[in-house]
Amino acid sequence: MQKTLIALAVLAASGAAMAQSSVTLYGRVDTGIGSEKTLAGGSQTKMVDGGLTTSRLGFRGTEDLGGGLSALFQLEQRLDLSSGALQAPSFKAASLVGLAGGFGTVKLGRMTTVYDDARAVSYSSNVFDSLFTPAANGVYKDAGGDYASRFNNQVRYDSPSFGGFYGGASYAFEQTAGAGDKLTAVQVGYKAGPMHVVVGHQNEKTKSKFTALSGSYDFGVASLSAGYNQRSGTTSDDNEYTFGVNVPMGAVNLSAGYAASETESSAGATMAKASGFGLGATYSLSKRTRLYAGYRSHDVKNAAGVKTTDTTLYAAGVRHDF
Repeated sequence: MQKTLIALAVLAASGAAMAQSSVTLYGRVDTGIGSEKTLAGGSQTKMVDGGLTTSRLGFRGTEDLGGGLSALFQLEQRLDLSSGALQAPSFKAASLVGLAGGFGTVKLGRMTTVYDDARAVSYSSNVFDSLFTPAANGVYKDAGGDYASRFNNQVRYDSPSFGGFYGGASYAFEQTAGAGDKLTAVQVGYKAGPMHVVVGHQNEKTKSKFTALSGSYDFGVASLSAGYNQRSGTTSDDNEYTFGVNVPMGAVNLSAGYAASETESSAGATMAKASGFGLGATYSLSKRTRLYAGYRSHDVKNAAGVKTTDTTLYAAGVRHDF
């Protein structure tokens, strides 16, 4: 009888321990068909991968350590659904371990920077922060280079919320030994109810410095997002801005976005100007499956006003989450 009671106690204790831990397998598959026209290559009809979001397969988990402290991990691999190819390196999207508690969250490994989170707020109502978002897909990049959203060898800290105010910091050790290519990034934000405002800064030591001011507001019948960004480089600077709107109508969601940028030399001369426009619509077949269609155009002009880039993309597809 005593052995039976001991065995039951052991099983109960192990069951409680198991209940305090969780591991989740998750993923997203997204592909469609579209037509892209470029200045140099003409028009091409093709399969478009990741129209709304890049396809991925991931694992994440937590363990309750007691006293309000928990351990966490995440491993996420991006993939090209049209070919089944894995994006290199393996677990490119995230490979991290960390601790979370009343002090906030500390993560170690490869992940997005806190600056990337600040920039994401400006895209939150801008054509679903997708392949159809002009700021994230051509306008900023072609006008003088854009920031790195993820870094290896990173330590990231996110504070808890204090009455809606929060902050965070990222530090990445050298990516290549002896290259000095470290990273520092910070963000400070305020999020309460329908309003979200955040400022972020990222210094990619051997490249450029980036500063972003982003905001969003949800009115219920529609949500708006906007952002201003500045890139400071060694020979040129960029000034960039974007606006977006989402309008939910039951199972249908409509969105539009605009972005523009200007690149200036260190002497103040205009080197390039870029602008872009996007439209998109989604239709929810269920909580996990959506049909979508979108349009995006952008062009870049040099100092003489001559177009050096001119693209137009039309695409439609389906995304499923699991």
